[in-house]
Amino acid sequence: MNSMAPGAIDNGQADVPALQPATSQRRACFHCALPVPAGTHFQIRFDGNMRALCCVGCEAVARTIIEAGLEAYYRNRTASAQVPAAANKVDALFDLPSVQPDYVASPSATTRKADLYIDGITCAACVWLAESALARVPGVNSASVNQITHRASVTWDAGTTTLRGLLDALSRVGLGAQPASASARFEARRRLRRRALIELGVALLGMMQVMMFTVPLYFAEADDVGADARLIMGWAGFALTLPVLLFSARSFFVRAWRDLLARRAAMDLPIALAIVATFATSTISLFSGGNDLYFDSISMFVFLLLAARYLESSARESSLTFIERLTNATPAVAWRLGGYPANRDVTRVAAVELREGQFIRVATGEAVPADGVIIEGESEFDESLLTGESRPVKRGTQTPLAGGSLNLGAQVLVRVTRAGEATTAACLARLTEGALASRPQLNQLAERVARWIPLLTIVLALGAAVIWWLVDPSRSFSVAVAVLAVTCPCALALAAPTAQALATIRLAREGLLISRAGTLDKIAAATDIAFDKTGTLTEGTVSIDAVRLLGATGEREVLDASMALESGCQHPLARAFAMARAAVDSDPPPAAHNSRFFAGNGIEGVIDGVRMRLGKQAFVSELVGNALPEGQPAEPLFLGRDGQWLAAFSVSDSVKPDAGATLRALEQGALTPHLLSGDRNDRVEQFGASIGIASKNVRGGQLPADKLEYARELAQRGTRWIAVGDGVNDAPLMAAADVSIAMGTGADLTRLTADAVLLSPHLAPLVTARRLATRMNRIIRQNFGWAVAYNVVAIPLAVGGLISPAGAAIGMASSSLIVVANSLRLARARI
Repeated sequence: MNSMAPGAIDNGQADVPALQPATSQRRACFHCALPVPAGTHFQIRFDGNMRALCCVGCEAVARTIIEAGLEAYYRNRTASAQVPAAANKVDALFDLPSVQPDYVASPSATTRKADLYIDGITCAACVWLAESALARVPGVNSASVNQITHRASVTWDAGTTTLRGLLDALSRVGLGAQPASASARFEARRRLRRRALIELGVALLGMMQVMMFTVPLYFAEADDVGADARLIMGWAGFALTLPVLLFSARSFFVRAWRDLLARRAAMDLPIALAIVATFATSTISLFSGGNDLYFDSISMFVFLLLAARYLESSARESSLTFIERLTNATPAVAWRLGGYPANRDVTRVAAVELREGQFIRVATGEAVPADGVIIEGESEFDESLLTGESRPVKRGTQTPLAGGSLNLGAQVLVRVTRAGEATTAACLARLTEGALASRPQLNQLAERVARWIPLLTIVLALGAAVIWWLVDPSRSFSVAVAVLAVTCPCALALAAPTAQALATIRLAREGLLISRAGTLDKIAAATDIAFDKTGTLTEGTVSIDAVRLLGATGEREVLDASMALESGCQHPLARAFAMARAAVDSDPPPAAHNSRFFAGNGIEGVIDGVRMRLGKQAFVSELVGNALPEGQPAEPLFLGRDGQWLAAFSVSDSVKPDAGATLRALEQGALTPHLLSGDRNDRVEQFGASIGIASKNVRGGQLPADKLEYARELAQRGTRWIAVGDGVNDAPLMAAADVSIAMGTGADLTRLTADAVLLSPHLAPLVTARRLATRMNRIIRQNFGWAVAYNVVAIPLAVGGLISPAGAAIGMASSSLIVVANSLRLARARI
């Protein structure tokens, strides 16, 4: 039996000191185990108990560890923390073998990959600074930083550097970073948002109070206000501006100092210089009895800038919240049926332990922990997060179920098809974040320009000061301050990313996920849109209406063979055969081997040593080797083997209720619809006419090569077009399109290679995407136009001495506010 020191807490590990009773003469620090000096009262709550700490440094480090979600460090450590520099204590934790697996992936034996959450990202220059700092670390293979989500994705060589080395590199350029766990991101954002609100509130209060004293001076005649009254008002403005300067504007000074230490100029540097210079000018004038007081301008400048950044962060927050909801959609635990179907005993397991082919139970009120197919039961599910559909959706036997769906009805049993990072929700989260992280060409150009503007602003201000010193020395300083204050690279850098993020997240919430940069631009510029039929314009719930036996083989056997051949497919026909067979037999079907899919024709496989084909008549006829018996009607699907026709299947599918309305709305939006399908030409023409597609734009009997040829015809006409499909046979067509949109229920290959994924069961998001993309482009052009026009007009006026420092400060802050507010219209606009 282990002996424990008096007062230690037994957590199953050694050397984990706990808070001693108040009467103890010698307490050990919870973090470093050194003696706690008498009279100190540093404490922290851990596992429900208060723990003593020896100093403010250990308190800060312990609090950071616990708030970052790293409590496992204290539970799993085998020795107490040592006492190196406090700045290195937290970073070292992330290289511990017991902690690192939670944050670092290992794509190969020597490669490591991690996502980092970075504090202090405010502009494109910060993104460039972070990427440059990471790229200079020996062993780093790639590093990209998302300005919207503040996340850096880094891969490195494990033998050359460590996660701590990456964090140190960012710390050296003044950027705080930590692994991007959900708890760490939430806590960091909560802390930053709370501080931003307080800073904004102090700036607003200071501005209002200063204006109370200064506004009367603007409207009063020179003789109406005596010298003593002016002096009192001036000192009141000075006193009320100090909290704004020292608290609300502190972040500008910190980031400017960071940039100076890194020998780089970002947009916070001219802002900080303008604030300091204006305050210094006003203070000197106050002490010397002058009238050049700009305290009201300083407080207004700081407030407007903080307001613009708060609005921008609010837009970014919506993006982060949606991504995290997708990431955390699946629950952490699952109820696994280890012995099904022999028994129904359930075991509580971590959802990440689930594997394809296992069986789970999903009870009423529980979220589905993995993608799967219902094998028993029927219920209604809330799929609003994944599809944007607010109404519950009914799911029954043999229907697919996405992880993250909420079971609103009866208990169901589910066969797992994808788990962990392979689930639909996880894939969609990665697609959305990738779209937000990528930067369109226009935005990259704006970022490069904005990167140089701060340095050019400082040079221009110095030049203007020299020129005015030669012309009128008394105005030299005020002109330089005006130039520093008036230039606005913020508006240029924020012109595109804020609008892009808002449009992307709004569409995602309506059921259309954008997965690649520039997709919305291309949707806005498109002239034509081509649709597949089955599963795209139809419900995709194909049913087997009739089974026509063509030989001695019985219905059960032909359904067994058909389901076996289709078992590896995600086409609606696979589900139709599964449901048809379930109606006559519940035993496991035979297995098909050496299956091969022939796009647009059918599928071939070997069952019990016999090669079979399921598909179009001509395709099956190649294997059978003889014609159909006379008098047999032409059915859409046939099953056959070498020398023998086995069965013909009559299938049906219903058109989506909003297909016609969607096509009409797209046509009104200047998009010409086309219909391409592998079904018989007469069926396709009839279907196209029923939903309003012109017969000249309808093609039936289309193999993948035929669809690709049609795409080339469209390209030769100079059209820019969108392809919408769901099957593997649509992949060549979608690859040739300017924009490809895959159905969320379609094949993995189609979804993973598409520019966007339509998760909604309705087609209406396509119309929303067209209208929103057009509006987004218009707003981005307005933002760029305003940002360029403002700087082109304002800078020469400031250099010419026609704008006061106060007017320059207000103009610069207002410019950023206008750009952000204009972008925010996308979140509320009626489409």
